[in-house]
Amino acid sequence: MSGENSARSFRVALSADFCDQQGKLIFPDLGLSLLDAVPAISYEFLRENRAEYAAEQLVDYDVLITLKPRVTVESLRKASRLCAIGRCGVGYDNVDLEACTENGTAVYITPGGVIRPVGESIVLLMLALSHNLIAKDRMVRQGQWTQSTRRLGREPRQRVVGTIGLGNIAAEAIRLLKVFDVAKFLAFDPYASGERALHLGVELVSLEELLRSSDYVLVNCPLTPETRGLLGTAQFALMRPDAVIINTARGPIINEAALIDALQSGRIRGAALDVFEKEPLSIDSPLIAMDNVILSSHSIAWTEELFRDMGRIDCEGALAVYRGEAPQHVVNPQVLTGPAFLEKLERYKAVFAAREGHR
Repeated sequence: MSGENSARSFRVALSADFCDQQGKLIFPDLGLSLLDAVPAISYEFLRENRAEYAAEQLVDYDVLITLKPRVTVESLRKASRLCAIGRCGVGYDNVDLEACTENGTAVYITPGGVIRPVGESIVLLMLALSHNLIAKDRMVRQGQWTQSTRRLGREPRQRVVGTIGLGNIAAEAIRLLKVFDVAKFLAFDPYASGERALHLGVELVSLEELLRSSDYVLVNCPLTPETRGLLGTAQFALMRPDAVIINTARGPIINEAALIDALQSGRIRGAALDVFEKEPLSIDSPLIAMDNVILSSHSIAWTEELFRDMGRIDCEGALAVYRGEAPQHVVNPQVLTGPAFLEKLERYKAVFAAREGHR
C-alpha cells in the first residue's frame, strides 16, 4: 500500500487475484511505482477474491484496477465515488458497461500491453499443433519413441491462415507469421475496412469462405451478442478435415459441444484453446483426453512483460483521473459526456490544482 488511507486521499483498489492466497503479489511488476511517486494517492489490494465484486468491496474508491472478477449492477450499488475501472486486458465482457455508464464510471482497457504477447502465443500454438508437440511429448514420456517418429507434422509454409477478427492482435499475429512463408491470409471482419486489409496483406472474405479455405483458423474477435456461439456444428462442417482452430479470444465464441464432436469425429484435425465456455475447464471435459488438442488456462500470453505493460497503462489511467482527465482507451465513451463522470473529474481537477498550487 502507498500513502495513507483517508477520506482525503485518492484511493485506488486492485483486485485480489493479483495476489496469492497469502496476499503476496504474484506478478513482479504492475507499474505501481507510478502511483508510489504521488503521495496523495493510496492503493491497496482487495482482501477477498470473488467471482463478482460485492457492493461493499468498492465503497470509497476512486479507481478500480481489475483482472478477472465481474462488475455488475449490484457491484456498483454503493460505488458512487468510483470514477474509473481499469481492466487488465482488452476483453471487457465481464464488466456491465451500461451499469458503469449510469454510475458515471469510465471503463478503460490496456490494448498496448497485450498485442505482442497474444500474437506470439498464437504463433506458439500454431507451431505446436503443426509439429504434434503435445502428442510427441506424451509418447516419448511413455516410452513410445519409434511410434512418435511416425507422427509427421506439417508446416504453415504455403498454407492458408484465416483470422476471425482483424484487430490489433490479429494484425500482430499476421506480421509474425509472414516469416513462415504463409501462402495467403484471409480475414472475416464486418467492421474492417478494405484499406486496412490491403495494408496488412489480407483478403477480406465471408465467414463461410474463410472456413472452407483455411488450414489454420484463428479466433481473434471480441465476445459480443453477435459473436457468441459464432462457430458451431454448421461452421465446423465447412472446415477442411486437416484444418485446425486456435482460440485465444473468448470461449463462448465457440460452441464447445460442437467443437468436441468435430474433433472426436475427425471432422477437423485439431485445436488449441486458451479459453473455454466455462472456466476453469472441468476435469471431466472430453477435451482433456485428446492428444490433438492443446489446452491452457486463459493465461497462455501471461508474461512478465504483459503484466508490466498492462499494469503501467492501468496506473497511467488512474493518474489521469487523479489529474481530472479522462483515461485513454475508454470502451464506454458515452460516459465521457455524462454529468456524473464530469462532476467527478472536476472535483479531482480542483483538488489536484490546489495541491500543485501549494508546492
